[in-house]
Amino acid sequence: MTSTNAAPGSIEYAWHAHVTVPGEGRAFAHGTVTVPITCCSDRVTREVAAWLRSQGSTVQLADIHLILAPNAGKAV
Repeated sequence: MTSTNAAPGSIEYAWHAHVTVPGEGRAFAHGTVTVPITCCSDRVTREVAAWLRSQGSTVQLADIHLILAPNAGKAV
């Protein structure tokens, strides 16, 4: 889950999580996400969890950590 084109009025978060992958066990996942600036961190966490689950992983909300990252996803 990576976005590199933050629009005005949006904010970027880097995230990482420990997930369970069926048939593989525990794994570390990470990415960046761009959301409207009005989104609270709880909503962002739920959105990341929903995306991870849609990819077949099992994850608990407490296992997802967000980092406010104004330059996440941009080439340096």
